[in-house]
Amino acid sequence: MSGKTNSHTGWQEVVTGALWCAFLYVCFLLAASFALWLLAANNYCFSLWYDMLHIDQHLATFAAQNTQKPGFHLLAKADHVAAFNGIANAVVQQGEGLALLNYVYQGQTIRLLTDDEIVHLQDVATLYSQVKIATFILLLLWPGLAWLALRKPLANKALFRWLGLLVPFLPVLLWLFIAGPEAVFYQLHEWWFPADNPWFFYWQESHMSALMKAPILFAAIGATMLVITLCLTPILYWAGRLCFQR
Repeated sequence: MSGKTNSHTGWQEVVTGALWCAFLYVCFLLAASFALWLLAANNYCFSLWYDMLHIDQHLATFAAQNTQKPGFHLLAKADHVAAFNGIANAVVQQGEGLALLNYVYQGQTIRLLTDDEIVHLQDVATLYSQVKIATFILLLLWPGLAWLALRKPLANKALFRWLGLLVPFLPVLLWLFIAGPEAVFYQLHEWWFPADNPWFFYWQESHMSALMKAPILFAAIGATMLVITLCLTPILYWAGRLCFQR
């Protein structure tokens, strides 16, 4: 009887620990979704990054070489920010309006994006819509996991909390360390977007890519998103405890 009791108790602890890990993981992913939404609602703070990353100088070097769509580098900062915001807003709205984005140079109205760029941004819009669906699913899972996890205390809470957050990300961190952020960035594009659709654009040939100083701007946005996520995760965790802990 003693052996069976110990075995039963051990399995209960494993299940309880797994629930805690799942709850913490959902808190982190939900926080990341909220961080993305917050950044998107503020156009990813592009006006700030425009100055910090010297995007005006970047455009003066590379957008100036784009003979198919001339003059974009000569526009004011406000025009460049408006162009980025137009792209960001269209992506949030499932790609609506991408083909209508333009700028004026020497009295000539020039379409901002090429057909290939529009295809890629439409793929990004589709991915963003999928993230919204995933966020809704996480919102449904969060209260249930909070209630289940908080029904029974863990024997070693600190251990399971750390494992819940760290273990799923160890392979990603190792991959980043070995391959480097740029290689990871390109590999994710190959996984996320349809194989036949273009996603790589040279700065000299793409105002979109030059304006975003890709992938440097994305690294800055990703770092900001991570900081916001790490701030929101404990808030979601403690909100769960306050709502469901007996």
